[in-house]
Amino acid sequence: MRRALQLIALLLTTLLIGAAEPASTAGRSPVTAFRVLLAMRSDARATELAAKPARVREVLSTRLREYDALAPAEREARLRATELHYHLRPLLTTIPLTRAAQLAVVPESFRPLVEERLAAWDKLPAQIQREILTNERLLQAITRPNVPNAFPPLPPGLEPRVPDNVAHWQTLDAQQREQLLDSFTYYFRLDDNAKTRVVAALPEPKRAAAERTLDQFAQLTTGERAACMTALRQLSQMTQAEQTRFYANAEQWQKMSETERAAWRRVVIEFPPLPPGAGPQPPLP
Repeated sequence: MRRALQLIALLLTTLLIGAAEPASTAGRSPVTAFRVLLAMRSDARATELAAKPARVREVLSTRLREYDALAPAEREARLRATELHYHLRPLLTTIPLTRAAQLAVVPESFRPLVEERLAAWDKLPAQIQREILTNERLLQAITRPNVPNAFPPLPPGLEPRVPDNVAHWQTLDAQQREQLLDSFTYYFRLDDNAKTRVVAALPEPKRAAAERTLDQFAQLTTGERAACMTALRQLSQMTQAEQTRFYANAEQWQKMSETERAAWRRVVIEFPPLPPGAGPQPPLP
């Protein structure tokens, strides 16, 4: 998730090392320089990369392969989000009254988005701001693009295993799933005596686990239980790759501190994904 920052840092290094490049490249953002590389033919790109230090060349080559493989819309969305991050990040630690000079050098095409994000940033409590500034994933989420699978999958071997009960749920057809969900909803409409009889009728090995689960759901409001039912329906419609990403996020959420969770909630609320076409180029008519 730190790829945007890594790309900026490495491209800055590239620009500083490539001091002999034509003066016409001065003032461009690192993302603009990366766009130039993306647009080059393979032979011209190879010549350009050959002049870079080995470490910079290696990382740039990896990133170029990654971006070459993306669909054009997703590639553009990521590039625009990265460039917005480049312009926005330094302004997050400035006092609002002193930002005018820095905002003046932001390209006009990005300035409205930067100002919009800064307005949302200024509404956050200081504690949430500190949490975001020390968390690269939160910082990147502020400028996340509105495209499916905006972030790369987990490296091989790190994918979490789908729980057995969910794997079994996936084997059921749509009618069986709906019947189970209806039965579950019906259970919470019963009186306490009827609920006790339902649980007592379960096989002994499953009874204790069922009681724990039902007790947890009993503490939820009707709306919260309905939301869980909706989520379960959505889970059954996910592909295997989407499920993997879902459980990776769920596991990470469980490991977060309450302060970090609060920061994520505020980021999701205050910083919606970038709209299609956001960035230096206007959307097509």
